[in-house]
Amino acid sequence: MKKVFIFLSLIISISVVAQDDDTFSPAKLEAIARNMKPVWEDSDADFTTSAIPDKWKEESAVIIAQKTRFSFDKDANKLAVYEITRRRIKLMDRDAVNSYSTVYFRMGSANDGAGVKVIKANGTVQDVSLRNAVYVEDNDDVPSTFTPYIGKANTTYDKSKSRVIFFKIAVPDLDPGDILDYGTIFYDDNTVKKMSYIEFDPIYFVCTREYPVISQKFEIDTDNNSFVNSKSTMGAPAFKESGNANAEYTWEDRNREKIPDTRWINRMIEFPMLKFQIVFSRSENRTDLFIGDRGELKQNISPEELAKKMNNLYSRLDGSMYYGTAKAYLKQIGYADLREEDFIQKTYYILRHMSYYRANGFSSELFASCLTQCLDLRKIPYDLVVTSPLTLTKPGDIIFRTEPEWMVRVKDKFIFNATAFSNPYDFKEEFLNTPAYIISLGKYPTATPITLPDTKAEENISTNTITATMDTATRNMQIVLQRAATGLAKQKYNYQGLVYTTAFDDDHRSYGGEDDIRGSMRGAELDSYEEKLRERKKEDKTRKLEYMKKEMEDDYDNLNAYTEFTLNSDGRTWRKQELNYTNKFELTDMVKIAGDNLLVSVPGLIGAQLWISQDDRVREVDAYMEYPESIRNIIKFTIPAGYKVVGVPGLNVNIENAAGTFGVQASVEGNILTLLVKKHYKNTTVKKEDWPKLLEMLDAAYNFSQKKILLKKL
Repeated sequence: MKKVFIFLSLIISISVVAQDDDTFSPAKLEAIARNMKPVWEDSDADFTTSAIPDKWKEESAVIIAQKTRFSFDKDANKLAVYEITRRRIKLMDRDAVNSYSTVYFRMGSANDGAGVKVIKANGTVQDVSLRNAVYVEDNDDVPSTFTPYIGKANTTYDKSKSRVIFFKIAVPDLDPGDILDYGTIFYDDNTVKKMSYIEFDPIYFVCTREYPVISQKFEIDTDNNSFVNSKSTMGAPAFKESGNANAEYTWEDRNREKIPDTRWINRMIEFPMLKFQIVFSRSENRTDLFIGDRGELKQNISPEELAKKMNNLYSRLDGSMYYGTAKAYLKQIGYADLREEDFIQKTYYILRHMSYYRANGFSSELFASCLTQCLDLRKIPYDLVVTSPLTLTKPGDIIFRTEPEWMVRVKDKFIFNATAFSNPYDFKEEFLNTPAYIISLGKYPTATPITLPDTKAEENISTNTITATMDTATRNMQIVLQRAATGLAKQKYNYQGLVYTTAFDDDHRSYGGEDDIRGSMRGAELDSYEEKLRERKKEDKTRKLEYMKKEMEDDYDNLNAYTEFTLNSDGRTWRKQELNYTNKFELTDMVKIAGDNLLVSVPGLIGAQLWISQDDRVREVDAYMEYPESIRNIIKFTIPAGYKVVGVPGLNVNIENAAGTFGVQASVEGNILTLLVKKHYKNTTVKKEDWPKLLEMLDAAYNFSQKKILLKKL
């Protein structure tokens, strides 16, 4: 009977699904349409045109008009936020059609809305029904084009009814030449009970988009408790006080060309950009918030004002619990008897340890606060330094509370907020050669301008020592690749090298303290922990091989098998700051037969090299390379018995100019062919005038990687 019941239940469930294909009921579709009516009835003339300028006729697509309106309304304990966006895009080719063949929208509130229209080349307007929209299981799959700019705020209480639930709808019969016109409404009823303020997500809007834009606009309509900070850079238009009933502040940009370059771009700095933030606050001009007077469109913060706000924030930081824990760790290791330098190092590793086990790590201000309090224990002098990442904004353009990055200068060295991988005095690439301020603490704070240090290529080195042997029967190549990285070069390989390893299991050893995990366990609890740890390590070994195989395939698309990984040094301690690990794998398709001779792709062992297309050879903006770097490859290839290498001198290369270096030294000793390959990026930023020099180096590296050595049969 039980089996029959299950079978009947299955039949019933299948029939229900078959009879109910609609995602939204007719009543829900009518409600969505009512919400969207004001969007479609907007009298903005930019959304009535279908023509595009002749100069953009050959583009993939043109954004005819896009506008987003933010409306804030405080009612009792709720702050209602409407974010209404409409976009009208002419799709000129198949690539653009494919990019917009699916439209995503949120439907997590009764006030949310969405609508999609297609204007065909003959002027016919087709409404796309949302009836069969598909639920999106993972919100991370939603392209950023279709997500809200600010979203729900974090509040003390969350009794709101709005939820983040996305759907997607396929746009049928979309063809090149069609115009896609779609709109979305995101509604959030943020609970502000007992909250004195809410800072909504800052919006960083680069005016230059992926397609040319005829018109793009923002409108902000605030309530009496909402404040707006805004800054325009690199010639972008500024927000204006509109003086009309529809919106207090408006922004408009017209006839904007598309992004000219896509590789090595510091987009926030190089391109015209608008950034703004809406802050809800029950009181105006709070000293701990970057807001002004009620009704003021705040667009600048002077160094003097920044100093006052940093002092106020520093004094309000409640890091006493973390400082108390750090002090207890320091007592374990007898901090009073340590040399000053040892004390600084141990303190850093203790705070790194504490941050690693905190859910979201430490903020830079919390880390700086704990560090300075610890330094006070030994009366070690320090400076509090504030700047901003150069990939986000220039320090002189700081306008949001979330933009300043805090660090501490001790003995003319800079200590940044620790990461799981970092050591004391490790620099961060986004702060190289960046203006900053020393903030004096006290009743009369000051902001003294300084410039953070730069770096050189020889300080950031990655070295790949490669031993290669060839099986003449299978013509596969066995590779042992030992990778060593120092300085900023470690940042590229830290995760790759340390994920699924035991590097973090005994973190207490970095500061010489007790094992605070095992130390509190006894008997069966400790045995259970050790058993689970052994099981995890066993599983991690398998995961590591699978992970590294995928990683190595980025450089070697002919990787046949990855067989062994060895971590030689995790690079996380003061005495061993070099990250060093060894890979063993097999490559196939490395040999071509030429009669009795063999052509072998030994130069290809340096890994995939950049090939710059013809379209990318003209540069309109400077190239941001992140940091100067030196890459070294030491390749030792065992020449198979019965063969000799021909044409070794032809492998030598020497390209050196102001932008970079690429050089190869080839030699044969006995049955070993050695290739010493060096590649240097000399500058953080390559001026657009020097772009041809960088191309010369990149071309030389790519051309070398495509060469083959001739093994002649004896």
